Amino acid sequence: MNTFAGANASEHDFDSYYAREIEPALAGLETHRKKRMWLVVGLAILGAIGFGAVAVLAQMNRSDGPVALAAFAVGFGGLLGAGLAYLGLTNRYKQVLTGGVCAYLGFEYAIRKFDFPLDRFKPLLPFYKSAKLEDRIEGHVRGVDFELCEGKFSRQDARWRALMLVYSFNKPFDGETTVVADTDWVGNALERMRQNGGRVRLEDPRFEDRFEVFSTDQVEARYLLTPRFMERIVELTERLNNRRGVSMAFMDNRLLINVRIGSAARRFEIGNVFRPIRDGRERARNLLSELELVTSIIDSLDLADTSHA
Repeated sequence: MNTFAGANASEHDFDSYYAREIEPALAGLETHRKKRMWLVVGLAILGAIGFGAVAVLAQMNRSDGPVALAAFAVGFGGLLGAGLAYLGLTNRYKQVLTGGVCAYLGFEYAIRKFDFPLDRFKPLLPFYKSAKLEDRIEGHVRGVDFELCEGKFSRQDARWRALMLVYSFNKPFDGETTVVADTDWVGNALERMRQNGGRVRLEDPRFEDRFEVFSTDQVEARYLLTPRFMERIVELTERLNNRRGVSMAFMDNRLLINVRIGSAARRFEIGNVFRPIRDGRERARNLLSELELVTSIIDSLDLADTSHA
């Protein structure tokens, strides 16, 4: 398991790393980027021509013949090819930029085709029909193992994104305890139906105002959610400016945290690649700042402390 290498690194250290490792790799991608952009534009034009022909044939009442079918295939194939070509280029840049920043911090990075315990997060996620996972990051910080992943979720009436984080937890436990947002009587009633265990009532009024707690072991829930730990959870939601979008679960000796970030927000992205990347250092610094979330949560919840008092 890799260890966190950049928490105390100076600005000069990161600049030196960027100039040595990331900048040459970005320069090496520039020729490939130009060729791929011409391919994207060409395929997009081909797709537009194909769908334009479909529109013309429809106006001529000839939209059900083999010519119209061929025009539709050209239009669809052109636009699909353009999208895939652009996505492939974006992924190569992400591997250099996002992957490079993760390597600087001692983290492992994967864009897609990775294992992540999404099923464990079901008690923390609203009902969804489809889920797409990307950007898995794994590492070790201050004695705490972690992995995180960004998910895109959708159902018929809603779409949203979430950051899902898994931390090792030094305080042993056997049951399952979940902490979800206190919404309204309908939402709370639905949570009571789907959560394992019973409702746990705690003595912190600020915490009770924001969260509903369910556990398979009432005594263990209070052992985990000490007064100070509840204060830290409330402080974390305020620091993230996300009062109702943070939920967590104690499960399988891990602390799972779900942070809802809306439908448009995306993390660990590298920006537009249609133009040459002349602001690579700034983009890398933005990624470095986003990854501070990992250590921010460890510090906010004091996960490196075995007592959690």
